[in-house]
Amino acid sequence: MNLRSSITHWKPRFRKLPGIGIARFLYRLLKGTESRNLALLLLRPPKGLYQPYGTTSYDRYQEIFRYVRTSLGDGPQLRILSLGCSTGEEVFCLRSYFPQATILGLDINPFNIAVSRWRRLRRRDSRMSFAVAGSTVGQANASYDVIFAMAVFRHGDLNLSPPPSSSGHLIRFADFEESVADLTRILKPGGLLAIQNAMFRLRDTRLAKDFETVLELNLDDKVPLFDRNNDLLPDCKYPDVVFRKNG
Repeated sequence: MNLRSSITHWKPRFRKLPGIGIARFLYRLLKGTESRNLALLLLRPPKGLYQPYGTTSYDRYQEIFRYVRTSLGDGPQLRILSLGCSTGEEVFCLRSYFPQATILGLDINPFNIAVSRWRRLRRRDSRMSFAVAGSTVGQANASYDVIFAMAVFRHGDLNLSPPPSSSGHLIRFADFEESVADLTRILKPGGLLAIQNAMFRLRDTRLAKDFETVLELNLDDKVPLFDRNNDLLPDCKYPDVVFRKNG
């Protein structure tokens, strides 16, 4: 057994040691902004939480952003939603691709949104805003031209080697399908929906008929995929990442 396999084998047992939860909480508080925000979020996990980890970086999805920019152009009439925006890096990056658009960033973690708003204040960008939300139920029908849901519909504790046989103890397909249904509601006809690094497939939802795939990418990421019953899909690749809503 190599070192990585050994760590994976013993990790669940370490979590059961007395006091390990308190130790992990204190470690996360002290480690840095991302870890501190995670620790505070997990004190009382909110309804609608998929991915608790707020790992992010600037311009992670260049091919997708370029494709959307080429397809939709830019202008003050363009409305963009970044779902699960973490501490705002994705939103600030989108501004470089769409200088004139109105952009809203939503995140379920209020501590992430506090960081995002503080960063926005320094930019004085009146067409950019952030709000705390675990879903899009408060958004108006057909109000967005493009929605980005990048690394949202997943859970970091499922990204193991080998992955677990089921995702149901952490995230459920039924919740994913409900979220996609509401994204469909707020997306304009002909609008684009970008989903990457999800652990479920849009093609398996009842909303699949409302979309056509317009961009596929051959991704190297070994993200496990689960079916409608939350069961692991072994050795499954899913290249679909951008979808156009049928008009």
